[in-house]
Amino acid sequence: MSVRQIPGVLSADLNFATGLLLMEYDRQRDPRSKAVSTVVGAGHGIEAVDAEDGPALPQVTRWTRMRTEVIVAVSSALLLIGWLLSAAHGSGAVSSEVPATVAYALAIIVGGSLVWRRAAVSLTARTLDMNVLMTLAVTGAAALGEWGEGATVIVLFALGGMLEARSVARTRRSIRGLLDLTPERARVRRDGAEVQVAPGEVAVGEIVVVRPGERVPLDGVIAEGSSAFDESAITGESVPADRGPGAQVFAGSLNTSGLVAITTTAPAEDTTLARIVHLVEEAQAGRAPVQRFVDRFSRVYTPLVVAGAAAVAVAGPLLGEAGVLQPGLEGWREWMYRSLTLLVISCPCALVVSTPVAIVSGITRATRDGILVKGGAFLERAAGVRVVAFDKTGTLTEGRPVVAEVVSVVDATPADIIARAAAVEAHSNHPLAGAVVAAADGIPAARDVYEEPGRGTRGIVDGRVISVGSGRYATELGVGAHDAADAIAALETQGLAVLLVMEGEAPSVRLLGVIGVADAVRPEARDAVELLTGGGVGHVVMLTGDGPEAAVRVAATVGISEYRARLLPQDKSAAVAELREEYGAVAVVGDGINDAPALAAADIGIAMGVAGSHTAIETADVALMSDDLAGVARFLSLGRRTMRIVRQNVIASIAVKVVFIALALAGKATLWMAVFADTGIALLVIANGLRLLGPRTPTRAG
Repeated sequence: MSVRQIPGVLSADLNFATGLLLMEYDRQRDPRSKAVSTVVGAGHGIEAVDAEDGPALPQVTRWTRMRTEVIVAVSSALLLIGWLLSAAHGSGAVSSEVPATVAYALAIIVGGSLVWRRAAVSLTARTLDMNVLMTLAVTGAAALGEWGEGATVIVLFALGGMLEARSVARTRRSIRGLLDLTPERARVRRDGAEVQVAPGEVAVGEIVVVRPGERVPLDGVIAEGSSAFDESAITGESVPADRGPGAQVFAGSLNTSGLVAITTTAPAEDTTLARIVHLVEEAQAGRAPVQRFVDRFSRVYTPLVVAGAAAVAVAGPLLGEAGVLQPGLEGWREWMYRSLTLLVISCPCALVVSTPVAIVSGITRATRDGILVKGGAFLERAAGVRVVAFDKTGTLTEGRPVVAEVVSVVDATPADIIARAAAVEAHSNHPLAGAVVAAADGIPAARDVYEEPGRGTRGIVDGRVISVGSGRYATELGVGAHDAADAIAALETQGLAVLLVMEGEAPSVRLLGVIGVADAVRPEARDAVELLTGGGVGHVVMLTGDGPEAAVRVAATVGISEYRARLLPQDKSAAVAELREEYGAVAVVGDGINDAPALAAADIGIAMGVAGSHTAIETADVALMSDDLAGVARFLSLGRRTMRIVRQNVIASIAVKVVFIALALAGKATLWMAVFADTGIALLVIANGLRLLGPRTPTRAG
C-alpha cells in the first residue's frame, strides 16, 4: 500500500470489505495531508469518517463517482471509432491509416487517465502493481506501432476495473445495510410529550415510542403494549416474533403491528446491532491463513515474473526460437512484444482478490443468517471440523423442566393426578412446580397451602389434603416406598426427577401417582444432529455434567450415540483434547457462559442464543444469535462452501496464468488476451465469490 511508504506513517491497513483506511502516524510529522493526496492521486475518492482536527478533504461529488464511468464510455467510443476507421482503410474507403491511429491514441490517452496517476503513485512508493505494468505494456505497444492493440488493452483494463469496483461495492453495501436499519430519529417521552431526537441523544432508562411500521431505535424492554417484531437483522429468523411487556427488543427490529413503549437499556453506540456491525467489520478486516499465504505468494510471484519478462526481452532475440542467434530488428520487435504480454500477465490481481472476496462474502452471508463469525480464520477452520461436541443443558435442552411422564398408582387418571398436584404447586416457587403447573389442563382451587422447603408442598383440594414432594417427604408422611418402587425406579433410570403425589393425612396417606420431570429437549435438536451427520461431520458427541441416566435419555432422544457424563468444566476441556486427538478438529457448541473452558479449548467455540448477551457475543469465536440449533449445520456448511470457492478461485487464477505465460513465451498470446488473463479472470473469481451472498446457505454438503 502506497500510504505505508509516506514518512511519518507508522502503519496503514485498508479494510477490503468496508473501504476503511486505518492509519497510525507520528503526530509531530502529521502525514495525513500527504496520505489524502496519495489516495486521491491514485484515482480514488476519499471521505472523512471523523473530520475533527483533520486535514481538509476534497469534496466527493456525484461527478467524482461518475468520472470512471464517463472515462470508460468515452475511451470505448474512441476505440470503436478507431476500429471502424481501420476497417474502412482496409477496404479502401479511407486512404490513410492516420485517422484510425489518432482515434486509438485518443482512446489510450482518455482511458489511460485512470492508470497513469496510479502508476506514478506506485512507483513513488517503490511498488509494482497492475497500473505500472499496464502503463509499460501500453507504452511499449504504441512504440511498436500496435496502436489498436494498445487501445484495446487500456479500454478492457479500465472496463474491468470499473466492473470489479462495482462487484466489491456490493459486499460493502451488505454491511452498510445493517447500519441503515437504525432509524435516524427516536420518539421519546419527555415532560408529558413525545419529542423526536437522534438515537444518540436518548439516555438509558428513557421511554421511546415505536409505532407500527417503524424500526426500534435502541435496545430495550417493552414497558407498554405488545406487537410482533421482525428481528431477522439480528437473529436471522424471518418469522416475526411476538413480544409483550417485559420482553427484550433490539435496535433495528421492525415493529410490524402494535404500538409499543420501550424502556431503553443501552446507548446508541452499545446496542446489539451496533456491536454486530463493529465485530463483523473487524472480522472482515482480519485475514484467514489461506489469505495470508496468497498475499505472501503474490509478493514473491510478481517480481519473479517481471524479471522473467525482462529476460525474455533481452535473451529472446539473442537465442531465437531454436536457441540460435536471431539478429535483426524484427526479432527484437517480436520478443519485445512477448515481453510486454508477460508484463500484463504477471500482475496477480485475480489471485490476490480471489480469497478476500469469498471470505468477506461468507462472513456477510453468515451475518444475514443470524450467525456472527469473528473472522475468516473460523470460516476456514469450519471446513475442517470433524467432530461437533454439544453441551446438554441449555443447548440440546431448553434448560427448563417439563413433565415427561405420569404413572398412576390408583384409579386416578394421569390428567387428574397432574391437576391435583398443580393445584398446590401453583403456590410454590420451586422450578419443578412450574413444570407441573404448565402441564395441567385445568387447575382446581386450593386452600391452606403450605410449603416445606426441600421436602414438598401440601394443601386442601376439593376437601382433601393433597401433598406433592420427594420420596423422603413421602416416607415422612407414612407412604412406603415399595408402593411405587418399580415406577420410581423406572423414571429415575431415565434420568427423570421424581415427584410423588399423595392424598390424605397421616397415618392414612395413600399414593395417587408419580410424576417424572425432565429438562425439555429442544424440538429441533434431532433434526439438527441429522443435518450435521448428513452434511459431512463424522462424529457428534454430547458433553454434560449430569449423571449417566439423564445423558442416556437426552442422547437417545436427539440421536447422539456418543456421550460423556458427570463432567466438571475442566473435564470438558480434557474431553475436547481427547476428541481432537481421536477424530480431528473439534467444534464445541454451548451457551457461551457456563461452557467457557470447553469453548476456549475447541478449534471453534460456538455460542448459541446470545442475542442481547454482550459478553457472549464478544467472547465466542462464532455466535448464533437465535436458539436455532440448525444454525450450527448452516455455519459448518457455509465454511465448507466458502473454502471450496476459495480453492476454485485460487486454482483458476494460477491455472490461467500458467496457460497464458506459456502462450506468451510461444508467441501465441496477444496483449488483449493477456488483459483477459488478469482482469477477466479477476472478474470471474469475484463473481464466483459473490455467489455466497445468494440465498441462505444449504445445510447439507453439496
